[in-house]
Amino acid sequence: MQVTAEPSLSYVPYFQPIFSVEDQTVVAHESLGRGISSNGDVYGIPIFLQTPQTEEEQDQLLRIDSLLTEKAFLQFANTKQKGYLFLNMTPDRILHEVEHSDGINFPIVQKAKHYGIDTSRIYLEITERTSKRGIDALTTAVEFLKEQGFLIALDDVGSESSNLERLGALKPDMIKVDLNLLKRSIKSREFQSILEYLKDISLGLGSDLLFEGIENEEELHRAVDSGARFLQGYFLGRPKPHFLNPNDSDGLLKPHLDSFHQMKRKQISSDLVFEDSIKNILEKLVIPTKTIGKRVLIDANSIFKQSSSIQRVYITDWDGTQVSSYYERNGESSFRENNSNLHKNWSYLPFFYKHVKQAFRNSSAWQVSEPYWDKSMNQKLVVFSKILEGQLSIFIDVSIPKT
Repeated sequence: MQVTAEPSLSYVPYFQPIFSVEDQTVVAHESLGRGISSNGDVYGIPIFLQTPQTEEEQDQLLRIDSLLTEKAFLQFANTKQKGYLFLNMTPDRILHEVEHSDGINFPIVQKAKHYGIDTSRIYLEITERTSKRGIDALTTAVEFLKEQGFLIALDDVGSESSNLERLGALKPDMIKVDLNLLKRSIKSREFQSILEYLKDISLGLGSDLLFEGIENEEELHRAVDSGARFLQGYFLGRPKPHFLNPNDSDGLLKPHLDSFHQMKRKQISSDLVFEDSIKNILEKLVIPTKTIGKRVLIDANSIFKQSSSIQRVYITDWDGTQVSSYYERNGESSFRENNSNLHKNWSYLPFFYKHVKQAFRNSSAWQVSEPYWDKSMNQKLVVFSKILEGQLSIFIDVSIPKT
């Protein structure tokens, strides 16, 4: 579809506030293009989402984009904003900036200098639009702009077209989580797991997480619970033709964070009551073992009858190799013995070396893992573990009551 700049439209930036979870106030604004008709009607300009089909269309989009940047810088400078400004830039626009410079005089740097804006206060938000150029070219261009002081944000991470290669290559200062991923995570455990994965990636890269598209308190809670440091969306503030005064933002976020903290404290309290109830049961147990060759035998029946929440029991050696049968509950008062996993190594499981670390601290106490989702059982479990005699570890999988 060809993009045409209608003479009746003037192009202006609108600014959407971005809130800090730490400071609980507005710390940045994202510049979003809008078209204003002669009678004052406001239209969205999808110039950052389209893929130009011709060189003429590409040049036209670059001109509009450059105009919006100019106007955004002017307002940013005149209002003496103390925070940051986010500018959407396609990969082709990033490459254009570098290729139309002598390695020092980048067009966007010159604009920033003209308005007295420090480049360290500008996030270049790279959109998801694909480019005919490869990732290596984009990475080189981004490194040049980082050297000029700009911060880099990667937009729509978690969308269908995003990939881990961009994250690893560009090493962004900010990761903006795709709004559809956030919304799907409310109803889908699988998408919630992806959010947890992105949280781990952001920590590994040293990148901050910004969740955009937040439209209600439930989504805000999910974002904060998933590691959000920054928040953006209609629930907190719509795009407007002016910057939001930080004084006007006081108190907008805090009530929702207070609600989140109250919810989390209630959840943690419930978890601890449940964990303590299981620990109290297990601490009264005596678990003798008998070794025949390379196999360890235990009285699994005495364990299962302690609680209907206990789902599995097995023993490994100190290296994580299973040396007992795999005992699994198959009824209210029955279980089955499975030897198919005998001598398999489970040290790759995330809770194994956490168990070892905790055992070093207190080898006589029962340890508890973080909750995890068991696909075969279709429910959430925690693992209780303890060191037994002979450098053996017992693992007991326990189902968490549904709330």
